[in-house]
Amino acid sequence: MVLAVAILVSIPLAGCKAAATETTAAAAATTAAAAAKKVILSNAYYTAPYCAVYNPAAIAKAKELGIELQVLDGEGNQQKQLEQAKLAVTEDNGFIYFPADVDGSVPVIEALKGFPYIVVNNYTLDALKKNNVPYYVGPDVIQHGYNMAELLFKLFPDKKANLVAVEGTAGHSQTILFNQAFDEKFAGTGFVWLDKQNADFDSDKALAKTTDMLTKYGDKINCIICHDGGSAAGAMAALKAAGKKAGEIPIICAGSNKSIYQGLMDGYIYGTSSQDPGAEGALGVETMDKILKGEKVDPLIYLPMSIVTKDNADKFSWF
Repeated sequence: MVLAVAILVSIPLAGCKAAATETTAAAAATTAAAAAKKVILSNAYYTAPYCAVYNPAAIAKAKELGIELQVLDGEGNQQKQLEQAKLAVTEDNGFIYFPADVDGSVPVIEALKGFPYIVVNNYTLDALKKNNVPYYVGPDVIQHGYNMAELLFKLFPDKKANLVAVEGTAGHSQTILFNQAFDEKFAGTGFVWLDKQNADFDSDKALAKTTDMLTKYGDKINCIICHDGGSAAGAMAALKAAGKKAGEIPIICAGSNKSIYQGLMDGYIYGTSSQDPGAEGALGVETMDKILKGEKVDPLIYLPMSIVTKDNADKFSWF
């Protein structure tokens, strides 16, 4: 009889425990959903080869951290990005800003005052200070310029050569900082710029610009400086179309594109300054996550950059 009573009593107790467990699980799920953060990543260069790796890495890291990340195409247009920033301020918890250029970014920065945001990928240190940007995640862009200068010093030990450049977009911080680095490193040397042309990080434009410079300057050109992988691809195509052999007019560039790797292997590219877009995309989201959690974050978080030639190319990742 005592046994029977024990059994009868144990049944409702077990039922209550199960119900309590279900209630607790439901509450936890509700809390987790409420705690989920919504963030917009506005990418001015959404369709660039670099961002074909950057964007998925950011999305993967956001999923891992429980962040609802919406990646929007900034279309290289600061007005478009301003609209996206205002949308984030109204509907989201944070904003990751991959700007088109420095000068046009000011209205976007103004719209984000008091709202959690970071600037990623490219921005000058002076502009970060002037515009009171709280956080930057990305390369110390000027280091790419220093790395390319070092490659030139190795290629031309006497520090004398005639150069042409296939640059990015006029006013872009990368264009500004690369030239700042070159001005600093080439002071007092025999390096001479025959010409510099903007190609807007576009391989077709780079092909046309390089072809024009090859036609105009011919064998006076000792080396071509390219500001990214797209520029380097266009320059290589122009050299091949002009009948130039690998290494006849070497290219030095910045970037980690597979086309750069192939150019290194083929001998058209002497060296590059490399960075990892996947690591950068993930790092931006990780930083935003810490900010939203109220954790302490360094205002400047730089990516590592390396000098790469054919000799060590297989030690790095290419996209």
